[in-house]
Amino acid sequence: MTKRNVPGAVPADSAVGAHIIEIRFECLLAQAHRKFGRPERFLFLCVCSLLFAVMPGGANAQQGAGPFIMHPGKVLTTNFTNEFGQDADARTEIITATPEAISLQYSSTRGLFTRRDILIRDRQSARTYVLGYSTRMPTVIPGSTSLGLSSDILRELRSTGRANLTLIHSENLDRIECNLVATGVDVRVPVIIEDRILDVPTVQARVNCGSGNRTGTGQFVVANDVNNPVLIESTLNFSWERRPRTNRVTRIVASLGLQSEMRQALDTLGTYDVYGLLFDFDKSQLRPETAQLVREIAVMLQQNPGWTILIAGHTDSTGGAEHNMRLSRQRAESVVQALISNGVAANRLQSVGHGMSKPKADNATLAGRAINRRVEFRRTDR
Repeated sequence: MTKRNVPGAVPADSAVGAHIIEIRFECLLAQAHRKFGRPERFLFLCVCSLLFAVMPGGANAQQGAGPFIMHPGKVLTTNFTNEFGQDADARTEIITATPEAISLQYSSTRGLFTRRDILIRDRQSARTYVLGYSTRMPTVIPGSTSLGLSSDILRELRSTGRANLTLIHSENLDRIECNLVATGVDVRVPVIIEDRILDVPTVQARVNCGSGNRTGTGQFVVANDVNNPVLIESTLNFSWERRPRTNRVTRIVASLGLQSEMRQALDTLGTYDVYGLLFDFDKSQLRPETAQLVREIAVMLQQNPGWTILIAGHTDSTGGAEHNMRLSRQRAESVVQALISNGVAANRLQSVGHGMSKPKADNATLAGRAINRRVEFRRTDR
């Protein structure tokens, strides 16, 4: 993590939005060259529109715009560990968003499936945060937030460097009182936004909880977006638990669609890493919630019948090299079979496993391991 606090720099709430605009602009460039023989006039209009959108007071200007806005279809993938095991994945999808509440649907590779509603007034001012999910918990826990801290808590951390927070840490709604002390503002951490790795501005805080023989210490890393202070990363060591609880948001997507970006990358670069194909922990079976994504990839491949594709599986370093090599091969083959089932000709697809031999990030961290677990699509017809 690196700190950046340069006078005159773009405000943190706008930084990630600039990255997203950069991605969209690249897509516009590609579209212009495909559709127009002389795209100069088209590109000029695009540039003008983008500049107007990001100017203060522009038509689309809004505080907190970026990947953390909670709208239906948004999906957050997290990696977590606790005393029940290591490196599990969870998927949280925004089902509905109204002026009164946001409804979440949560599932994990440990087999949990549940829902939770967060009241909008609590997202603004609640001083209680719920750790984790359980089918035994109420769907609504008034006065609390999930996914992120409240706007008031983030404002306090930014203005005074301190804030008090209550943590609900069990399915019985047991509570512990904590205080947060800011240790860094605009600390940049990598998050996969759609399928790109971007540095997200955050506020980092030290956590101290409880007293006597029931205490806890740890760290929070919160998105520096006052409208959507998503808890990007947390580590908590409770005195009554044998292993720390860790949680890391690894990927955020606006929705499941990625056809145009994937097509562009395969068309120009010949390769594309997909992070949205989820498997059960240490298994090769694709999870049901990825079925729509598989269908979209299949449609994109059917629209480009001249392409032949090598699908390569990659794992992190958890487990032995031989086991990971076998698992990566099996996962790649599962993707091949799923695409064939969705109408892609078998003679256009091959699979291979690389195990943990080609990491893109540090396997010592949750975020790094999540980046390394990927399915790579590589064109072989070029």
